[in-house]
Amino acid sequence: MKRWAALTLLLYLVALTALSLPILVLAYPGEQQLQGAFFLYFVPFLALCQGILLLVPAAVAAGRPMRRRSVATAAIVGAIPMVIMVLAFLGCVASMIWPENSPAREKVHYPDWINWAIILALWGCWGMIFYRFFSSENPNAFTAKMTRWLLAGSILEVLVAIPSHIISRHRNECCAPVMSLLGIVTGIAVALMAFGPGVFLLFARRIKDKQAKGN
Repeated sequence: MKRWAALTLLLYLVALTALSLPILVLAYPGEQQLQGAFFLYFVPFLALCQGILLLVPAAVAAGRPMRRRSVATAAIVGAIPMVIMVLAFLGCVASMIWPENSPAREKVHYPDWINWAIILALWGCWGMIFYRFFSSENPNAFTAKMTRWLLAGSILEVLVAIPSHIISRHRNECCAPVMSLLGIVTGIAVALMAFGPGVFLLFARRIKDKQAKGN
């Protein structure tokens, strides 16, 4: 099953690159530094999240007993993309309402510790929400519910990020399109990530069917 999990992860990276790279190149054709930073920092982080989210389906497919530590790890890691999407969603909404040079933006300044406190609070809340899905004692239900929320959140974010990017471009703003572009790419990446466990389970089911026919 480890090989099929690795194949699922490889397919995720290929699909993510195929969808995200054209968006980055078309939006910022001369920004090789931005594109390099995306693949150097963001893509490995997403691959790590996808790999950890496959822990529970891999254990289920292999018939191993489910450990709460694995479920807790998956819930904690699954909460990270949700936090990123929430922040990107709020940033895109703010860029649609307030222009880049709006006085309302200039007056709002928070200390760094408040920003980190908000991020940690969101992370803790989503982690607890995802972990409570395991109360049914059904690992399949846990994975299905968490990926369903990730997929729904990614679709909602993309639906907000695209109008935000269009509006900001028409206002000839500089920083706002970066936030909206990040929202679009993040939404696509998380949507693909949500399909990962399902794709792996399809592989595992196919293998078991072949083994059953062979016996």
